[in-house]
Amino acid sequence: MSSVKSHRQVVSAAMLGFSLLEMALALVILSLMMGWLMTPLRVQHGLQKYQQTEQRLSVAQQALLGHAIIYHYLPCPDADQPPDGWENVLANQSCASDEGVLPWLQLGLVATDAWGRFFRYRADSTFTHHAQWFTVSAAENASNIQVVGDVGALTSTPSRPAAIILSHGENGLGGIQSVAGGQVHAMTAPTHPDEQENADGDLIFVDKAQQQAGSAVFDDRMVMLSPKVLIQQMVQAQRLP
Repeated sequence: MSSVKSHRQVVSAAMLGFSLLEMALALVILSLMMGWLMTPLRVQHGLQKYQQTEQRLSVAQQALLGHAIIYHYLPCPDADQPPDGWENVLANQSCASDEGVLPWLQLGLVATDAWGRFFRYRADSTFTHHAQWFTVSAAENASNIQVVGDVGALTSTPSRPAAIILSHGENGLGGIQSVAGGQVHAMTAPTHPDEQENADGDLIFVDKAQQQAGSAVFDDRMVMLSPKVLIQQMVQAQRLP
């Protein structure tokens, strides 16, 4: 009788051990499958962020055109720290700074890109003076903003952009993060040379496809406002002769 009982215990133990082994294997397989499933989901989520950001950039570009048609000039950048969404204008009606944050409240826009960082905005002073409105002749060859692509300058000198709007991309390096409660957080400085160029406050910007140099990634996104498009829209709206 004892031998039968002992045999049953051995069989039960073996069955229990086999069940635990099966469970462990099942968990390993499940975790691998979850990893395989999560990778394309992360990629898809990232692509949606870029698409959302590019859509916001396009809407902002149209908002600048609308503002110029209504007021005869482009808005000044928001130079406040932290930014408050409104342009900063000096007593002489020129901009407090030619570069800063896109004044989103003034333009009626979403404040940030899809990653929660404010849009960088630079406009040439010819197009932003609130009292000395630009003319067709003054707008030609006026801008000093230069945009460089994979094979050099993206525009000729007469077609240099009147303004640019920039998202610092998924990594956000060089940008300003919006934080709940109206607070902001300055992101780490970029390491990719082209992202450094976009964050250094000068007149040169880089607009390229996403690329990687060593461990440094370039993922900035930008739209330009062509002076010729701006003039054409203002002439069509009878805001310029």
